[in-house]
Parts: sequence; C-alpha cells; structure tokens
Amino acid sequence: MALINQDFRFQEKRERHPYLRWAVFAVASVVLGVVLAKTSSNSQTADSLPSFKEVKPSKDEIVRLSFELTLPELQAKQKIIDELNQESVKQWQELKVKSGDSLARLFKRAGFSSQQLDEVMKSGDAAKKLTKIFPDDIFRVLTDDNGQLQALRYEIDPETYLMVEREYGELVAKEYKHTIETRVAHAEGEIDSSLFLAANEAGISESIIMELAGIFGWDIDFALDIRKGDGFKLLYEEVFRNGEKIKDGEILAAEFVNDGEVYRAVRYTNPETNRTEYYSPEGKSLRKEFLRTPVNFTRISSRFTNKRYHPVLKKWRSHKGVDYAAKRGTPIRAAGDGKVTFKGKKGGYGRVVMIQHGSRYTTVYAHLNSYNKKIRVGKRVKQGQTIAYVGSSGLATGPHLHYEFRVNGVHRNPQTVRLPSSQPVPKRYMADFELTTAPVFAQLDLLTRDTQVALAESE
Repeated sequence: MALINQDFRFQEKRERHPYLRWAVFAVASVVLGVVLAKTSSNSQTADSLPSFKEVKPSKDEIVRLSFELTLPELQAKQKIIDELNQESVKQWQELKVKSGDSLARLFKRAGFSSQQLDEVMKSGDAAKKLTKIFPDDIFRVLTDDNGQLQALRYEIDPETYLMVEREYGELVAKEYKHTIETRVAHAEGEIDSSLFLAANEAGISESIIMELAGIFGWDIDFALDIRKGDGFKLLYEEVFRNGEKIKDGEILAAEFVNDGEVYRAVRYTNPETNRTEYYSPEGKSLRKEFLRTPVNFTRISSRFTNKRYHPVLKKWRSHKGVDYAAKRGTPIRAAGDGKVTFKGKKGGYGRVVMIQHGSRYTTVYAHLNSYNKKIRVGKRVKQGQTIAYVGSSGLATGPHLHYEFRVNGVHRNPQTVRLPSSQPVPKRYMADFELTTAPVFAQLDLLTRDTQVALAESE
C-alpha cells in the first residue's frame, strides 16, 4: 500500500510537472514580450530622435541656403547653429582673389597651411574648379578655434557654386545649383532728350537698352535718327537667384516708334536653322547682313560727300565715309560677319582694320586708338564683335571713327546703302511662328492699352 501510495505520489508529481513547465514558459513568454516591446519602443524612440550625425547635414544645408547673406549675417547665423548644437562658435571670413593669385597664394596670405590646401584639392573632383580662379572672386571659409578649415564656399558662376565641407573629419567637395527663376518684366518710355535718359526714367538697365538698340540697329541709326517724341516699349526677362534679381535676361518682344514709323520685333528660334533671332510680325528677320552703325550712341561729325574741307590738310577733297565722333576708347563693332584682311597703319587713316564680307562687300575702320587683341589678319569675326577702339591716329583733329562701306570696291554711303537682309521664317514654319509669337505681341498690345487707360484716368 505504501508502495502503491509512493508510486502514486511519484506518478502525481510526474503528471504535475508538464503543467509547471507550461506555467514557467508562459511567464517567460510574457517577460520576454515586455522586454522586446520595450526594446522596440526604445528603438523607435531612438530612431525618431535625430542623433548628432543627423543634425549636422541639416546644419550644413542651412549654411548652403545662406549663400546670399552678408558676412555679419552669416556669422550671426553660424553662432546660433553652433550654440544649438552645443559646439564652440566657428568663424566665417572672406578671401578676395587679387591679380596674379593662385589658390596656394590666397591660402598662404590667409594663414592656411600647405597641408590644408592639399586636403582641399583632394576633397573630390569638384575641387578641380579651384584651379581656375579670377581676380575679384570671393571665397568664404569657415574655421574652428584651432584654425582648421571646416568649410569653403566658391561661386563658380551665377548659377553654380562649390561647397567644400568637413564630413566626419574629412573635407568633401560638392557642386550645387542655385534656385534660378526667370520672370517676365515690361517697360516703356518716351524720348525727350536722349534714349539713355528715357531708359533710366523707365527703370531699364543699360544692358537692356543696348540690346534694344541692337535689335533695331539695322533699320534705325541711333546716332542720327532719334527724335524727340520717339517711344519704346518692351517685354524682357529678369533672372532671379534664390529670390533675388541677379541680371536681366533676353528681350522677348519690343516696339520702337521713330519719327512716326512703328518698328516691332519678337524673339523666335527658327526650327530649320535652330538660330534665335528677332523677327517682324510678318516673319521677316530684322537682322541684316550689316549693322547700320558700328558704334553705339555717337554723333556724326562728318558725312559721306564728294566735297569736304579737310580740317588737317586745309583743302577740299572727297570724303568717302562717315565720321562718328565718340570718346577715346569707345568699342567699335564689326558691321557684319567676315574675315580680317588688313590690320595696321595706312597713311592718313592711322590705325586701320579692314574686313571682307563675302565676295562683294568690304568695311573699313580708321583712326583707331587700339585693336582688340584677339583680332588677327586672316581670322574671322562675327557681327557685333568688338574689333577695335575709337582714337585719333593718323590725320585726325580729335577722337572719332572713320567708317567706309564698299560694294565691289566702290565706296557707298553707309547711311543710305541698301543692306541685304537675312532669311525670313520659312513658309512651312509660319504657322508655328504665328502660334508662338501671337501671345507675346498680345502682351505688348495690352501694355499700350494699360498705359492709355492710366493716362485717361489721370486726366
């Protein structure tokens, strides 16, 4: 019986053991679940909170976005960033490139070691841009308390800049693009005394008014033909970088009223030649083979004539060109595409440039002060390219350009000679031309109506 009871108890113990095992397993599972849950929760919390390494890129991004700040503003921004990150405040400084400077010389003058220069040049392919720097370029560099370079900024062009930043102890060079935006602006004015003054009153930059004169320069002599009461209006682009205007863009459409005659132009890219030019509303190119005048905004001091009293020789003789009085050093432009056939001194003409345009036309530019260094005999030049500068060499009483236009070797009056035109828009593209330019001309017309309404309301 005892034996039976003992066996029974043994059997009872043995049978209770699986339940105990399951109970322990259940408790362990619960504990493990809690631990895992806490670990997961802690992991998620840690993931959701940015670490120092994650803060740093956003900090560098703030630095990149602050490209347009003045140096004091940038330093104030840097102080805030460093204090938020519980770091010692670093210092920004500007380095200006002088004539003859290399990056090595610039760094040496700023107190950087050759080792730091070497580290910059090995920071990546983008750093190769630093091998070509120019006078007046500006570098911005960031250093720590020990004078170690932390960042370097260099503007490659108005749209692109280089950033060399220290990432995890090493300098890394990268190229970035500014946010560039093009907006359309409009302006108009009436000439009272001069085109420049009218443009200034209309808030137009000198570059835009020069472009305007260039567009209509084949039909209007801006040295002779401008009258009081002439007017203009135009649509043009303005280029903004990070929200700040940095330059004027192209003229999209323009109108010039000269002595009652209306001239209109619109910018259009010819699909056949892929060349962008200015055309009349009818699709005729405003670009002629030759410019009417090779210098801008000057006065005519002597016209084309068969009988003129020479102020130096003191006798009557023919004058086979037009003299444009201008300040010494005024740029002279090639009247058309061609090849330089002569560059040098030629008797009373002084310093001369002669350009051959095809087989029929030749232009002569005399009494020059100096030449464009790129001009060589036998080299081709483009219309509008600066070839020389106004002077008084040879038989001249003062600085001016003597300009001749020859057709088959015969002198012709540059002011009245009929200039050959460029090709119009091909007929098969006229539908595209009209579809593309109609909205632009409509904006130009709207500008006039708005002005008329404003004048009527003021009265």
